[in-house]
Amino acid sequence: MIKYLVKRVLWMIPMLIGISLISFFIMHLAPGDITNNEAAFNPKASEESRQKLREMYHLDKPVIVQYGLWLKRMATLDFGNSFASHQKPVFWQTVDADGNVTEGMIQQALPITLMINVIGLVITLALAIPLGIIAARKYQGWQDRSITLFNFIGFSIPSFWLSLLLMYWLGVVHNWFPISGLHSLNYDSLDTWHKIKDSFSHLWLPVIIPSITGLAGITLFVKNGMLDVLQQDYITTARAKGLGERKVVYTHALRNALLPLITIVGLSIPGLIGGSVIAETIFAIPGMGKLFYDAVLMRDFPVVMGILTIGSALTLIGNLLADVAYAWADPRVRRGVAKA
Repeated sequence: MIKYLVKRVLWMIPMLIGISLISFFIMHLAPGDITNNEAAFNPKASEESRQKLREMYHLDKPVIVQYGLWLKRMATLDFGNSFASHQKPVFWQTVDADGNVTEGMIQQALPITLMINVIGLVITLALAIPLGIIAARKYQGWQDRSITLFNFIGFSIPSFWLSLLLMYWLGVVHNWFPISGLHSLNYDSLDTWHKIKDSFSHLWLPVIIPSITGLAGITLFVKNGMLDVLQQDYITTARAKGLGERKVVYTHALRNALLPLITIVGLSIPGLIGGSVIAETIFAIPGMGKLFYDAVLMRDFPVVMGILTIGSALTLIGNLLADVAYAWADPRVRRGVAKA
């Protein structure tokens, strides 16, 4: 098992370099560069000033040289500074000679996205697993048909349309929930209880909408896994021994039915960090998704590459954690890994 883990970790290094190389070259296939944006906002910008910008950001060098310089910094987790006027560090905070601390853009956005998506994932799993079990136990009954109908609706509804609909209905018409940001304008003047209440009211829509759209897929996944396991011989044997249905389902069947779900949760790690571009942009949430969207519009290459690299690394780590968890949960997989 240890040999297998070491090989997987070492294999992640060339994979990450390959992904970053492809992403870097694709980014540079887009026409124009940051100097076009500078000239658009400042009509008086001369060609000489634009050339100085290219030299400052090494855009005058060949693409392969630019990638080499970027890769050298990336090895120390230094993704450079943003092309935006504030020129904040992309990844982590920096301290200047006077001791002033400037927080990194990803450092500021990451906790917000992580909080929203972890809460959403917990809600999704807490609802999807019981619904999937009910649909499997009551297969082709009215409970199963109702849950299946909900799944079809969940698959069919675009998340951006649902976001706009709930914003208008719950936020504008009924004024039940705020429709943008994380806090109200008077947040700093509130006491502790009202701060918690204000934060919860702002988080409700951004959290519940991804949960609704993700609930359909995981519910169907759990249902199909339970249906497959409930038809196995060892389940028939357990029932023949006189075990209660509840013990058969929740002790013997559920653990094996949820094994493939480990892979789904592992692969969701990049999404937890990367955020939802649509939801965060619509609700004006200053998370990773909105940061990525704004960086693409501004052609802010350092920010885009920083987010893409971190997302790629998390995808590889998620795959590794899913494989390890799967092997830990299922002795048959563990024995197979050991033989390999």
